[in-house]
Amino acid sequence: MNFPDLNKQFYHLVAPDIPNDWEVEELLEPYLDQSDEVCQEVFKCIPAIWPISSSLCCDFLRIMPETLKILPLSQLSTWVGEILDRYELDGLRAAQRLMRNVESGYMNRSNAGLVLLGEVEGRLLTFIRGVAGRDLFIAPGNAVFTDTETIFLPPELAVFSASADNVLLYKLILAFQWAYIANGSFTLPDPVTQEPLVDSESSLWLNTFFASFSQPLFARDCYFFLETVRAARFLEQELPGLMRAWAKLPCFVLPGVEDKNISPQAAFLSDLQLRFLNGSLLEASREEPLPLLKDYWHRLLGEGVNGMDTVAAVKAICAAHAPHEAEGEEYEGITPLLFQGEIRLSAVEAVHRQRFLRQGEELVHSLALHLASLPKEQLEQLLRSEEEKENGATGLESDVTMIMDSEFAGTAAEPQAPLLITINNEEVRLGEEVAEQVRQFHDEFGHLPGRFLSSAVGRAGKGLAPDAHPGPEQGEELQAPICYDEWDHRRKGFRKNWCMVTIKELPDLRSGFIRQTLGKYHGVVNRLRHQFEMMRTSDRFARRQRDGDDIDLDALVESLADGRAGLPSSDRLFIKLLRDERDIAVVFLIDMSNSTAGWVGNAIKESLVLMTEALEVLGDRYAIYGFSGMRRTRCELFRIKEFGEPYGERVRERIGAISPMEYTRMGPAIRHATSLLAKTDARVRLLITLSDGKPEDYDDYKGEYAIEDTRHALLEAKMAGIHPFCITIDHQAHDYMDHLYGPVNYIFVNDVRKLPMRMPEIYRVLTT
Repeated sequence: MNFPDLNKQFYHLVAPDIPNDWEVEELLEPYLDQSDEVCQEVFKCIPAIWPISSSLCCDFLRIMPETLKILPLSQLSTWVGEILDRYELDGLRAAQRLMRNVESGYMNRSNAGLVLLGEVEGRLLTFIRGVAGRDLFIAPGNAVFTDTETIFLPPELAVFSASADNVLLYKLILAFQWAYIANGSFTLPDPVTQEPLVDSESSLWLNTFFASFSQPLFARDCYFFLETVRAARFLEQELPGLMRAWAKLPCFVLPGVEDKNISPQAAFLSDLQLRFLNGSLLEASREEPLPLLKDYWHRLLGEGVNGMDTVAAVKAICAAHAPHEAEGEEYEGITPLLFQGEIRLSAVEAVHRQRFLRQGEELVHSLALHLASLPKEQLEQLLRSEEEKENGATGLESDVTMIMDSEFAGTAAEPQAPLLITINNEEVRLGEEVAEQVRQFHDEFGHLPGRFLSSAVGRAGKGLAPDAHPGPEQGEELQAPICYDEWDHRRKGFRKNWCMVTIKELPDLRSGFIRQTLGKYHGVVNRLRHQFEMMRTSDRFARRQRDGDDIDLDALVESLADGRAGLPSSDRLFIKLLRDERDIAVVFLIDMSNSTAGWVGNAIKESLVLMTEALEVLGDRYAIYGFSGMRRTRCELFRIKEFGEPYGERVRERIGAISPMEYTRMGPAIRHATSLLAKTDARVRLLITLSDGKPEDYDDYKGEYAIEDTRHALLEAKMAGIHPFCITIDHQAHDYMDHLYGPVNYIFVNDVRKLPMRMPEIYRVLTT
């Protein structure tokens, strides 16, 4: 094809966009040497790529002449589909890498049955979460294993010739890893203490158990294989359809050791593997050399066995093979079955510790809030007892006790027994939500450490001191307190230097909250990133310019006509492409009052996660602060992200550590955010507050006084050239929000569960 035809066809395909002529000429020049068929097939892809990313489309056109030397023309549309899928999943850079690595990536793939994890991850995630009834995660790994929160899978599978069979194999791997988690295979409790993990520093009991044998590797492999058989029996009852489908798959090749000189221990386990794959393992024939193992198979088929039965069977197997060990025959291990994977107790232990710390912190906070709501006399008695215990008093004990009362246990009015905690010999009955938290923690970790109760008493006691400052566990001060005025509407004037604002650091709290949220909103995050990427710049053509990127034909014709008519000719004969860069700075103020406890607080944190992920693509400058406190001398701002601070692991940890604190004195927080934005040079400056209720504090900062001070703080922000906006989930918001922000400067989200989806949408409307 000649250049005018190519040029005309290209502009038609990308209309109404008008790219630069010089750039288009550079893109199309290599196609002058291509056949009409090649040009038509390549140009067919432009309408699919250009609306999604013009940059990606330009790169596509640049590399296609060389790529077509490797890639058959018949596979072009399939390859483009994979590029766009990668763009939606991982962004522009990943899609560009896939295009450039066509020979090592796309062309080296076997077309017979190969399944990529990235292509089926969404389906697999839905499958395993539906089966497990909880948020498990999937990640590619160099081996199959689970840390009890994430299941690591091979990046691709091509075991079978049919892709559907390989997808089924992925599901089978997931099911077995879930069965280990559900059966507690990796978190068996100590038979003596009945606790799988004593505290955040201790090790899992299974590590100690394996280390007690002269050949720990053999003991570990025996245990893991028996737990795999138990997992298969579990899945036959829970997922019979999946197990029937597995039975119809072609037989796996046994990954055992082929060396004829293998140790008796390896031969023993390889034989068990073969019998398991052949379906003859649980027949418990008379030829079974170990009576205890024979009994194990019988019970597995009948009433079932538990983890401690497996432990007993491992002891019997190791004892039976002790003579071989005495002869110096070293066991070097065997390859596990593909769906079995590996047992990695170090990864399980790390996740268990993180969960222990995270849930422990949440539980202490909930207990402290509950204790703070007790009658003052009762709380003071607990504090006195705690002080006596610290001073060495004996006879004081703390415990968690289930109290069954025959008058109400099992009745419709109260079907579950209440939970009492005994703190220093004082009994305290827990509320329903806190009791459920205690039960869940106790079920998972086997105990409730006494220090949790002491810490909760200490935190609750801080509310009794009028000007007490929180300890390090509630955040360390980052700078000296700052004084702000407070508006008193009754005397129409300020109370000078009335409020003391302290900037604090949230405590480091490693948790899986961010990962769970990104998994939960996986598709939403990708869509938001794409939408916000499109907002980064706004391109427009300015005509009749003195210089520019192209000639303005209309202006040129008009200038020539003016010259012919004897009029002065214009020198504005060019078209210039202007890129309107965004110049926006925003501060997010997050309400951290105690009314945000529970799922309300989770929704607020999820909103922040989606918001920050989208803002990182957009490039707007932003800062995030939480606010709470008690009385005017303790107005606290918790730094989550500062202007200029990169969005990384520390910021994510701070978002995960956001938790309910105390009261909502909103005026000082707004004034401090205003001072931050006033120092920021930006064309648009936004102050967005996310709150679940009206301003209120422990002292006289209530009602009309609190509302008028907050309103005056917002007026001060407007006078400084800052646009305040509020997102509220308070059902009474209409009663006071019009007066505070004005009718168009706030929005009420009637269902807090919709907040994570609405917040990025609201921001997009505010800034475009």
